[in-house]
Amino acid sequence: MLGYGVDLTVHEIASRLTRHHGMGVDIWTPTSDGTFDHGPYKLREIIVYGAPVNRALPLLELNCWRALRGLKRRLRDAGEHYDVVVPCTHPYYGAGRALGVPQVFFNFGNVPTMGFTWKGRANWAWLDFSERVLHKPRSVRIVSISRFLHEQQSDALRRRGTVIHLGGDHYYPAPAGAHQQFRARHGIAEDAVVLGFCGRLHQDHPPYKGTREVLKLGRSIRAAVPGAQLLMCGVGSPADEEWIRAEGALPLINLPPAEMPSFYSALDVYVCASRWEGFNLPIVEAAWHGVPALAYDAGAHGEHVTAVLVPDGDFAALTERTLELVKDAGRRARAAAEARQRAQQFSWDSATERFAAVLSEVAR
Repeated sequence: MLGYGVDLTVHEIASRLTRHHGMGVDIWTPTSDGTFDHGPYKLREIIVYGAPVNRALPLLELNCWRALRGLKRRLRDAGEHYDVVVPCTHPYYGAGRALGVPQVFFNFGNVPTMGFTWKGRANWAWLDFSERVLHKPRSVRIVSISRFLHEQQSDALRRRGTVIHLGGDHYYPAPAGAHQQFRARHGIAEDAVVLGFCGRLHQDHPPYKGTREVLKLGRSIRAAVPGAQLLMCGVGSPADEEWIRAEGALPLINLPPAEMPSFYSALDVYVCASRWEGFNLPIVEAAWHGVPALAYDAGAHGEHVTAVLVPDGDFAALTERTLELVKDAGRRARAAAEARQRAQQFSWDSATERFAAVLSEVAR
């Protein structure tokens, strides 16, 4: 689906496994909004019944197990066979055992539960137990998308694990003239300093993501530098769009992938106030377009932030350092060059090459 980093990651790696490494890849999903329907892999539907009770994750996992066992029978009857299965999201972490196939666990991490209801925290407690005790130990290999996530695991799990950083070049390069055209289309002056953020823009999103803090940061910057603009790009509803506009930022709701290169090319600085990230794709996407980032020293940010890290949760420092970059064109230019240079190590070809080696080893 549009706006989901796991889905984008699966698409990018599966496409290259198919095109460049000659692997046959099936992606099983309960739903698709059409964003990735035209990949070179097979996109197939799995149906998990029990919707009324599936809000409780243990019951969802049980019903998913039943669906996977049914899938195993259908595959057997059709004469189909997999060499490796790669579960990427709950409730599919038991897919290897259900299908009787070696499993590589793709570890995207679990978000913190600050701001969740007690039901949400109970579900996440089960999710942690299920992942850590029931499924990861039964996986042949565990691939984590950052050292941050890898190091959170037990010694036993780390010994069978590896780190493969994600790519960020899926929107690169921007078309010629994209910078000017995008700004003109959205009424942004050519000489304006433009800040950007990309993520889920829901008003009720858990607070760890820092969406409200980014909006507050935008107000502070505009007060100090008239004409500065904050662009908020991501998945949201019409109500979210109204909320962001009322906060003084420009909402870009549900931009199609074809417009994302133009969005990044129009930015001068990328800002993030998230308190937890297993990787944070938009920072690397921005860096590929020469856009430096400012972020808290939290989660995996220290592994790839391409301009400035500030102490975790220190909003005053984040505002101050952002303002320094906004006011100093020379500093921005140097940070942009550094961002573009550091981005080169985060490519999908490189990530897929390493992942293909893991799959080949497991399937041997």
